[in-house]
Amino acid sequence: MENQENIHYRVGGRLTHCGVECLPNGNDIPRIIIERIEYKEKEVINGRTEEGVWITYFAKNPYTNLPFILNATNRKRLIKQFPECDGYPARLKNVAVRLTKEKCRDVQDGGETWGLRISKIPAEEEKKKVLGEEQVEAVVAWAKKKGYGFDKVAEAYDFASETVKNAFIDALGNGDLPD
Repeated sequence: MENQENIHYRVGGRLTHCGVECLPNGNDIPRIIIERIEYKEKEVINGRTEEGVWITYFAKNPYTNLPFILNATNRKRLIKQFPECDGYPARLKNVAVRLTKEKCRDVQDGGETWGLRISKIPAEEEKKKVLGEEQVEAVVAWAKKKGYGFDKVAEAYDFASETVKNAFIDALGNGDLPD
């Protein structure tokens, strides 16, 4: 069982949407993928029915499997970070954001509480895995099974050395090689 001192007060009960409890030990999530955003006329949020809400659904991640309510502050930040959506949040699909916490007004009693926020700081860049000599065979088998050529594999992997890169190209042997 997890240390009782590390269980956030929001954990348990009727949680239907994530909040600050999804932040690991209260620290930022440097990169999480918003899979899609939907506007709902009505939504039951932790036992209360709310009208006119934006719901954010995250891609599978280690932090939460719950959706996230996109309040006005978070919508504005999202639109500023992704101006290509022209102010239409539902046009954003598979975009990376950083999540953080900030003091905000508590909707229950008007006091202050910690709220989950889309950070003003952009998400960390996705780090590529480094393909070493010992992994060439397995990655070649995976690439062939998926029908991936060199370019597709190079999107996900950096090569530990030129020797590893050449070994991969030779083993892949599908003609989809870089210039």
